[in-house]
Amino acid sequence: MKKLAWLGLPLLLLAACGSGEAESSGTGPQVEEVMVAFNTGTQAEPAQDIVLSVTVTQADEAVEDADEVVYEVWQSGDRNNSEMIPAEHTENGIYEAQTSFKEEGLYYMQAHTTARSLHVMPKQEITVGDPDPASIVSDDSDDAQGMDKMEDHSGH
Repeated sequence: MKKLAWLGLPLLLLAACGSGEAESSGTGPQVEEVMVAFNTGTQAEPAQDIVLSVTVTQADEAVEDADEVVYEVWQSGDRNNSEMIPAEHTENGIYEAQTSFKEEGLYYMQAHTTARSLHVMPKQEITVGDPDPASIVSDDSDDAQGMDKMEDHSGH
């Protein structure tokens, strides 16, 4: 029994040390995460205009002053040919852009959002029409590809 007590003692000491460091780290106030929620549906029809839309918030308040919101849009399996579409701020933290998809398929939209010195880039699928399942390629692209395009875009 004494052996078990001695084995447990170091674990208790480590746990106590870990919790004390977090409280007294002196890092100051924590920066609230910028949240980006998609308003755009996940279904669309070919050749019809749709609105790409997100709501940007921080600490449950609308972000009206995002530095940049740019939608990257590509068809599954073809990220190298993605399109960058700048968004416009409308109201209440909503940023929108208009586009259309020429053909049926699975598309991805990624909202590259820079606000309050933070960058987030959530991604959403959009199914256009009734695509043949055999034509859909899962997205295993590296998000760094999108970041490279953002660097090209911000140089305008």
